[in-house]
Amino acid sequence: MSNGRNYIRRGISYLKRNGIAKTVNKGWERLAADRAQKGYAPGKADEEELAAQRRKSFQNPYKFSILVPVYETDQDLFEKMLRSVVEQTYGNWELIIADASRDDSRRSVVRSVSEEYNSLGNDGFGSVFDKIRYFHVKENKGISDNTNVALAKAVGDYICLLDHDDLLEKSALFDIMTSIETAESKGRSSESIAKVLVAYSDEDKVSEDGVHYFDVNYKPDFDPVLLCTNNYICHFLVVDTNLAKSVGGFRSEYDGAQDHDFILRCTEGIRHDQIIHIPKVLYHWRSTPGSTAENPDAKLYAYRAGKAAVQSAFERAGIEAKITDSPHLGFFDIEYKRLHRPVLSLSYEEFKTMTEEERDGLECDFLMILSSSLIPVDGEYLADMESCMNLPYVGAVTGKIIGHDLKVESAGYDVGTEGQKNARFAGLRASFSGYMHRASLHQLVGAFTQDCVLLRKDAIDHMYPEIGLKPGYYIYYMPKAVFKRKKK
Repeated sequence: MSNGRNYIRRGISYLKRNGIAKTVNKGWERLAADRAQKGYAPGKADEEELAAQRRKSFQNPYKFSILVPVYETDQDLFEKMLRSVVEQTYGNWELIIADASRDDSRRSVVRSVSEEYNSLGNDGFGSVFDKIRYFHVKENKGISDNTNVALAKAVGDYICLLDHDDLLEKSALFDIMTSIETAESKGRSSESIAKVLVAYSDEDKVSEDGVHYFDVNYKPDFDPVLLCTNNYICHFLVVDTNLAKSVGGFRSEYDGAQDHDFILRCTEGIRHDQIIHIPKVLYHWRSTPGSTAENPDAKLYAYRAGKAAVQSAFERAGIEAKITDSPHLGFFDIEYKRLHRPVLSLSYEEFKTMTEEERDGLECDFLMILSSSLIPVDGEYLADMESCMNLPYVGAVTGKIIGHDLKVESAGYDVGTEGQKNARFAGLRASFSGYMHRASLHQLVGAFTQDCVLLRKDAIDHMYPEIGLKPGYYIYYMPKAVFKRKKK
């Protein structure tokens, strides 16, 4: 099915859920997004670089167990998936295939590909025959149980999740291994992490014929709040094998969103510096008729399962929150319990004249600093922002500021390596949801504007030259808290 027909089908589905006005706005935004990605093609290493990767030796070459649950996969697509694994430039891997199809005919494809690549010689980590392990599962109990069959067989240091018809870049494992080694080297020098426990890369989609690449997903570094709004991590996910097994593997009650549930459980008990993001497209998600890559409506049950997985994560954390659908399929809103705690509202000008002693003496839990040049769009903004403080690690909450031109001025800030601040979503039309809908999603940000922020009073570390938070506290972007700049 062409992208055009697919967009029409998505548009009709969106219209039914959200009405005409939002659908028209969504159409304009989609056209703008398509123009921005026009001509996109994934960056690929040339043969000289791939050869250098094959020669590279690592101090501690971890073994990767690639888990592939299979069910009635098209044999041509299955073979292409296989080739994308055996052509990896990093050789310390095993491929574990748990095939729950009605027959084991794909075993012959494994044998044929193995024979072909074995003739090219051994890469130092064993023959392809030894590294591909095929298991025919007699009873198909669903994707979670089938993946657990493969997980139980894994002997590598890390497990990697690969869908049965998707593709890896040839350098995928090399880039993962390089990033892990670099992170652990930095950790040892700073007496920080002992081992990376979770890694993930950027991804895109590829047409069924493997010719066209589109919908590239450039991901942020780990964000536990954003992860509760959607499974932005998805592919290519790599997890320490002991951690994967200790959390109980995959749970069939979340089939369709089993990887979202799995990621939530793997990341909620570990330090953020043990989770690394490789900002490269290493994974190509196959777009075929009936797949969620081609048509999000095809698996509505998967979104219901994802919402239930997030709800379960909040319950495990002891946080009262309700997970609801956003206008965009597969993306969720978070409604926290109202706190009704003492809040003192003051202007930025008033706050600047206050001493630290005066601040500490205030009889309130939170300070709402709002410049007189900003007007709240919704009267519930303060309750919405305060509710985010249900998360004990949140020290500040910021919102979205709209300028006179009805475009976003800022929605929190990213902070560069040299301390420079870049406003998130700056220049985006206020009615647009942004790249991957992130302007409309709850998330953590690196900094806040000094004249529009709700502060946890006990989290304030200093007030000058600008407001700072104590170590261990994060800044929350609440998309419902919208403020317009007054005209001068």
